[in-house]
Formats: sequence, C-alpha cells, structure tokens
Amino acid sequence: MTNTGPPDPRPVHQLLHSLLATEAPAASWHERLLPCSGTLLQFTSRWRDRRAVAAVVAALRSLGQVIFINNPLSGLLLLLALLRQSPTVALFAAFGIVAAHLAAKALGSSWDDRHNGIYGFNGALVGSAIATFADLGPPGAVLLWTLAALGGGALSSVLVHGPGRRLHAATGLPPMTLPFCLVTWGLLAVVTLADVPPLQLHNPAMVPPAGSALQAFLLALPRGFGHVFFCGDLASGWLVLAATAVASPMAAGVGLMGAAIGALAGLASGAAGAVGLGLWSYDSVLSAIAIGGIFHAPTRRSLGAAALAALAASLLTPPLERLMPLGLPALTLSFLVATFATLLVVRRALPTVVPVALHAILTPEEHLRRYLVARRLLNDFRSRLRGAVGGGGWIRLAPSADPALLGRLEELFERLDRDRDGQLSLPELVDGIEPGPSDPAGALARVLAAMDLDGDGAVDRAEFIEVMLRLRRLRDGQERLKRYLIPVDADGDERLDPGEMDRLLGSIGQPPLNRREQLAVFGPEHSGLSWHAFFDRLLLT
Repeated sequence: MTNTGPPDPRPVHQLLHSLLATEAPAASWHERLLPCSGTLLQFTSRWRDRRAVAAVVAALRSLGQVIFINNPLSGLLLLLALLRQSPTVALFAAFGIVAAHLAAKALGSSWDDRHNGIYGFNGALVGSAIATFADLGPPGAVLLWTLAALGGGALSSVLVHGPGRRLHAATGLPPMTLPFCLVTWGLLAVVTLADVPPLQLHNPAMVPPAGSALQAFLLALPRGFGHVFFCGDLASGWLVLAATAVASPMAAGVGLMGAAIGALAGLASGAAGAVGLGLWSYDSVLSAIAIGGIFHAPTRRSLGAAALAALAASLLTPPLERLMPLGLPALTLSFLVATFATLLVVRRALPTVVPVALHAILTPEEHLRRYLVARRLLNDFRSRLRGAVGGGGWIRLAPSADPALLGRLEELFERLDRDRDGQLSLPELVDGIEPGPSDPAGALARVLAAMDLDGDGAVDRAEFIEVMLRLRRLRDGQERLKRYLIPVDADGDERLDPGEMDRLLGSIGQPPLNRREQLAVFGPEHSGLSWHAFFDRLLLT
C-alpha cells in the first residue's frame, strides 16, 4: 500500500545545518604524513569508465585484500614482492585473480565488491599456492596447472558468492580465506590421489637459517608477512610489510605484534628453525590484523583479543598440520580457526566491543577515528544528560572552543538578530534557515523551542552559540558515528532501543542509563529512537 500522507518533517539537526558554513574534513596525521595511505577510492572512481585501467586497479586491490588492505599502490608493492619471490608465483596469482573476477561478474556480484578486491583475493591465493606447490617442470605441466589456477580462481568466487554469503548471514562471520583453502586442498588432493605425471605435488625445499634465537625472532617479523603470500624470500617479506604500512601504518603495527607473538610461541616450543622461516608467524599476522583493526576498532580490549588470537593461531599450527590428510599443507587453517573462534568469543563475552559492519570496513585508522568520534559525542551527551536529569543546567562548550570559531558564531548571531534585542525570534530564524517542502509551518517553531536550552522562552546569544558548537561537532562526526552505530542495532530496524543504547554506552566505558535517564531519552513508553531522533538527542540534551 502506497503512503500518500505528508512526508516526515526533517529533524532539528538537519534544519540547522544551513546555518553552518560547509567545511572540508580535516586530514588525519597519517593522511598528512602518508597521502597515499587509506583506500584511495579516487583511483577507482577516476578510471571507472576505462575498463582496462579499472581492471588493473581492481587486481591490485585484490592482492591487498589478502592481508586486509584495500590500496592499489600497496597492491603494486605486493606484485613486486611476488615477482621477487618468483615470476611464476606472480603470473599464477594473476591467473587466479582474472578468473575470480570473471566468475564474480558472471554470478552478478556488485561492481563495488569486484573492484574493491572482495572476490579476487581468494583467487590470488589459489594461483600463488599452485605455483608454490606444483611441479611445473614436466612437459605439459604448465598448461595443466594454468587451467587448474583459472578453474580454482573461478571456483573461489562461486564459494564466496554462495556459501560465503550464507555463512555470514547465518553466523555473522566473514568467509575470509576459507574458499581459498577449500579450493586448493581439493586441487592438491586430486593430484595426490591420482599420482599421474606430470602433475606431482611437491613442497619447496626451505633451509632454516642458522643463527641465534634472537636472529630467528627478527627474521620471523618480515618473513611472517611474506609467507601470507607464499613468499619465503626475505626481501619479499620486507616488501609485503612495506605494502601494509603504505596503506595502514596501524595494520602494519598490529601485524608486527602478531608476528612477534607467533615467533615467541615458536621459540618457546623449540622450533627456532621454523621460526626464522616465518612459518610460526604468518597465521598470527593475519589473526592480529583481523581482530585488532579490521573487524574491530583498535582499542585496548580488541588489541588484547588480537594478541590472544595471534597466540592461538601460532599454537594451533603444528597440531593442525599433523591432522591434515594426504600430507596436504594447512595453508591458513590456523588463522581461520583462531579468528573465527575469537570473533565468536568476543561477541559473547565482550558484547561492548562493537564490531565493524562488513560493508563499512576500511582501515584500522578509520575504524579508530569512528570509535573516538563516538566516544567524544557520547561522553558529551552523557554529561549533559546527567546535568539535565539532576537539574544541574546545561554544560557549555564555549570555554574550550576555538576563539576564531566563536568569533564567526558571534557574527552569525548578530546577523540573525535583526532587532538587536539579544534574542532570536521565529521570524529572525526563518531568515537564516531554509525549510524544505516537507517541513510543516511549525517546524521552525519546534527548532526555536529546542534551542531554548534553559526553557525561559527565548534563545539568547549563549544558547545559540552552544547549539551551534554542538551542531558542528555532530556534523563533523555524524557519518562516522552512524557507521559505528550500525552493528549495535542488533535487530536491524535502524532504531536504538534502551538495551542497544546501554551496549553503545558500554562500548565507550560508560555505565548503563538509570531509570530517570531512560525516561528522559526514550519517554515513558521506552520506544526506540530512529537515527535522526537519536542525533537530535545528542544535539539538544
């Protein structure tokens, strides 16, 4: 049934936006220091109409997504790492990416998912694994393994698009590298069971480096990154670490923490040789980045969980390798088991550690900024709410505000206050705000009443400046706050109920609302707040 009634009026914070000048968002410190960091989405949008260039950018993003980064410049460094290890590894990774993208397109996947590398990274790993483990020497072997890489890359997209999405819908867990593992195990198992030349599975010889435990530990750090891409070469490991740092210094730091934890676990187990090769570190690198920066914002609690996940990934590697049938490699199985388990445990044991919505994943730096924005806005809101419920009056932001900003707001008030009586009337506010066609005649009167913070029937200079300062904070952080809020909305109705509000407050270290605070926020019926109604509460409480 079509709704023919009048549209809902705009919320107060949207009506007041026209009073504030548009300002470009300030760049963060790492964006100023590393302008090539982040996701560089402009690369994709700029070349979207040029298919060949867009395909190359998508392939480079696919390489980055193997280690949870989405940056084409990082992808270029990763390509150099693969070439340094072996041109064959790089070529077969390209085969896997191309096949994965073509299959994803045929399956009807979204353009954004394909060009952000969501489908290509499992194909890249399938191709790299084939080049690493397959014997390409006998006649005809290259052609047969090329067909296997193309077929395996395509099959990885089928698994991501079908079972992978169903896995996420049922459990909330992303498939990550599970399609790669299943496809690669299947291919290698067929070859092993068939035992028909020229397709012979072999493991490349790796000689443990000689040296002390300290040397093994230091070698494990870059090689832990390199082995994510089957790169045992030390220079390739440094290139993988550099590629991660170019996109996200924080991801590189968290990954180094994971590599160090894995190396220490290996040394404690007496496996110094394998530690020096990075074999105790690569699963830990992936688990640490996943938990401590990608699926959760990097906070003290999530980093603690990331450290435990990294330790679990390293300790699980030897027993899982022994359990593998037919002598198959464990690949990233330890990472998958440790990360899946940690995500489930954190969800149940630490519900206030808010996850990142999968469609909103960017970089650990951006996830941290969302958390810090949410903490600042919610802490301000809670302080004002306590004052309002306790009769302590409203708390002013002006004493700590930038003097230049205060000067601009003073000028704005003077311009609106045409009769110079030191108060804003409804006609004066009408001149400053542009109501839309969906706003009823009483909308601006509602806005004026909301700006009257002390309830004396007039909006004076101090109230106006206070509301504008709050509005500016809210406007600057609104999009980040909304992305932070999405996973808190457990039932997906785009409303916050009291339980969800308490979880939201708990995520930034605040206690739950008491009965009087709940009544002030949700009303006597304790009905949920829409996003816009919640933003109005943040502005006007």
